[in-house]
Amino acid sequence: MRYFLVIVLFVSNYIVAQTSDFIKGADISFVPQIEYLGGAFTIGGTQTDPVEVFSQNGVDYIRLRLWHTPTDGYCGLAKTIQMATRIKQSGSKFLLDIHYSDTWADPAHQTKPVAWQSLTYTQLVDSIYSYTYSVVQALNTANVLPDMIQIGNEITVGFLWPEGRVGGSYNTTIQWQQFTTLLKTARNAIVDAVPGTTIPIMLHIDRGGDNAGSRWFFDKMNSYQVPYDYIGLSFYPWWHGTLTQLTQNLNDLATRYNKNIIVVETAYPWTLQAYDNVTNIVGSTSQLHDGYPSTVDGQFNFLFDLIQIVKNVPNNKGNGIFYWAPEFISVQPVGSPWENLALFNFQGEVLNSITAFNDIDTSGSISVTFNLNTSTNWDTLRTSGMVQLRGEVVNGSNILPSGENLTWDQNSQVILQNAGGDYWERTIRVLPGSEIHYKYWTGHSISDPTFLRLGWEGPIQPFDSTSGNYRKFIAGDTDTVVQIEYYNSSGTNVNQYWKPFEHKEDSIAVYYRVNMGGVTSTGRFNPSVNGPVGVRGSAVNSINILLWDNTNLFLTREISSVNSGSFWSGVTYYPLSSVNENQEYKFFIENDSQNGWENNISNRSFTIPSHDTTISWVYFDNQPVVTDVEDELKPVSDFALFQNFPNPFNPSTKISWHSPISGFQTLKIYDVLGNELSTLVEEFKSAGDYEINFTTSELSSGIYFFRLTTQLGTKSIKSILLK
Repeated sequence: MRYFLVIVLFVSNYIVAQTSDFIKGADISFVPQIEYLGGAFTIGGTQTDPVEVFSQNGVDYIRLRLWHTPTDGYCGLAKTIQMATRIKQSGSKFLLDIHYSDTWADPAHQTKPVAWQSLTYTQLVDSIYSYTYSVVQALNTANVLPDMIQIGNEITVGFLWPEGRVGGSYNTTIQWQQFTTLLKTARNAIVDAVPGTTIPIMLHIDRGGDNAGSRWFFDKMNSYQVPYDYIGLSFYPWWHGTLTQLTQNLNDLATRYNKNIIVVETAYPWTLQAYDNVTNIVGSTSQLHDGYPSTVDGQFNFLFDLIQIVKNVPNNKGNGIFYWAPEFISVQPVGSPWENLALFNFQGEVLNSITAFNDIDTSGSISVTFNLNTSTNWDTLRTSGMVQLRGEVVNGSNILPSGENLTWDQNSQVILQNAGGDYWERTIRVLPGSEIHYKYWTGHSISDPTFLRLGWEGPIQPFDSTSGNYRKFIAGDTDTVVQIEYYNSSGTNVNQYWKPFEHKEDSIAVYYRVNMGGVTSTGRFNPSVNGPVGVRGSAVNSINILLWDNTNLFLTREISSVNSGSFWSGVTYYPLSSVNENQEYKFFIENDSQNGWENNISNRSFTIPSHDTTISWVYFDNQPVVTDVEDELKPVSDFALFQNFPNPFNPSTKISWHSPISGFQTLKIYDVLGNELSTLVEEFKSAGDYEINFTTSELSSGIYFFRLTTQLGTKSIKSILLK
C-alpha cells in the first residue's frame, strides 16, 4: 500500500478533490490530551498537526464529543471550542456529539451530569433545553457553529438515566414519553439558539449489523414523532456483526425510514500486537472479520470496502462514515486500549491505511458489477462465507481505478459481498478496454477454503472460446453488469457462462438443493437404500408442477459433494403465468423407514420470481451433521454462541450455544479491557445445544464479554449489566 501513501503525500494528479455529498469523517476528540502529554503525529518523520494530516488525506468532517463537566476539562465546552476552531480553520466541517454526561455515554453508561443528579424530571427537561441552547450559542459566538449535531451518544436504551431510560424493565410508555420528550426538547433548543440557521440532527445508536434492534428503536422514534435528519450507527465487527449484516441493515433502514444514514463510529486493527501495558480492546484473531487480516492492508481494505458499502445504499441515503479515535495512540501515563486500532503506528507515524479516505480519480473509468452464484459449490458455503475474485488486468495496472489491488493470490482486494442466498456481487471501476482474466475462490474464511482445490473453482473456458483456464472480461465504454456466473466445482472444463439448468423463454427455472448429511449421520438416511430424494409441494396456479401426495421432481445426488456426496439437487420449470405465486414445498425421502417427510419444520416457501433462480441450500429437516467424521464438512460454520437473554441484564442472564462436535469447551467472562473475570464452563461436552444461567452480585454496571472456546474456534458476545 506504499503506492497510495506516496500519492497522497506528494499530491499526484491521481487524487482529486473529495466529493461534497459523501462525508468522510473522523472523531479525533483525544487530540488535545495526547498533545498535552507529549504525543506527536508525523508524516515521513516530520511532525504535523493531526487535523492537517486528516485534511490532506480526504477526511472532510471532524466529530468531537462534548461532556457537561468533565473532571479534567478535556471534552468540556472550552476545549471543544478550541479544537473546533482548528477544525474550521482547516476547512473541515464539524459534527458535535453531545453526550449529556460528565463522562462516557454508551448503551451501558448514560449517567446524568453531577449537576443534574438531584433534579426532578420537569427540572431535567428545563436543564437540557437551557444547556443545549447555551452550548450552541457559545459555539456560534466563537464562529464554530457545528454543521451537524447528534443528540446523545449510542442512545439505543435512552440517555439521562433513569428518567430517560428505555428498554428491558424500562420499556414502558411513561419511559418512552420521557425519553422522547428530552430528545425533542434538545432539538428545540438547537433550533432556537440560532434563528434562521438549520443544523441537521442525528440520532445515534450502536446497532450496525442488527436490523431488528435498529427497527425497534427507529419505529419508536416514528411512533413518538421525534424529528431528526440522520440515522447514526456504530459498526465495530467484533461487536456489531459482519459487513453483510451491516449492508442488509443499511439497505433496509434507508428504504423503511427514508432518512440519511451515516456509520458514525467504526474502526479496524492494523496489528494485534500491543505497545503499552493497557490491555487492547481488540487482541484476538477471533475478533477479526473474515477476509480482513490485522495488517495495515487489512485495515485499509476494511475501511475502503465499508465506504463502498455505505456509498451503495439505495436512494443515495448512505451519506458517510466516521472513523472513531484514529488518533488514540499510546502516551504516558494514560496509555491506550485503542493503539492498534488507530490510523497511526505506535510511534505516531501515519499509516498507509488512511489513504482509504481519498477519492480516487475514476474519470474515464466505468463501473463493472460481477455476479456469482455458489449453489453449484460442492461445499456448505453459507452467507457468512467468503468469495474472492482473483486475477489480473493483462493490459494495464492491477491497481484498479476504484483502488483495489487485483491479484491471483489471497491478497486480492476484490471480495464479493453476499447478496442473499447463493448470490454474491461486487462492483469495481475499470478503464475502458481493460482485459481482465480471473477466477473465483471460495472459503469459510480466508484461512479455511472450501474443500475442493483449496477453494479454487475447476477449469473454465473463456466466453470467447480462446485457450486458457480463466474467465475473461473486456471492458466497453459504458457501465456494465456482467451476466450471472456459476461456480464450477467439477473437474470438467466448462464455459464461463455455463448454468446448472437450461434457460427457456416461456418458463422460469428454479434450482432446488438440499444437504442430507445430517440425517445420514443420524442413521435415518442411507443413499443407496432410502433414495432418491424428491421435492413435494402445493400446486401453483392450478399447474401441478409439485404435488403434496406424489413426487414430480426427483433430485440427483451430487456424488462428489461435501461429506461423501451429501448434496442432492435438481431443477423444475414454472410457466411465466406462475410469476409472483407462492410455492410451498418440502423435501421428501422416497424410501424412508419413517414417513419420508421433513418433520421438524413448517412448510418451506418462496415467491416465484420473474427470472431463473436458485433456492438457497438447506439441511434436510434442518438437521446439520452431528459428527466430525468428515473434515471436509467444515462444521465450524454451525458453531454458534447466541446473544444472552435478557440483555441488558440484572442480576441474571442466560447464555446458550451450539456445538456440532464433541470436545473440550470453556466459557469465560471478561471486562471491557480484556481482563478475565470468571470461568463459567471448563469441561468436555458432547455435540449439542447448551444453556447456563449467569448471576452476579459482585460486578458493577458496565459492558462485559462472554467468550466460548472449542476446538472449532472462539466466539464472543457483548453483554450489558445494568444495575
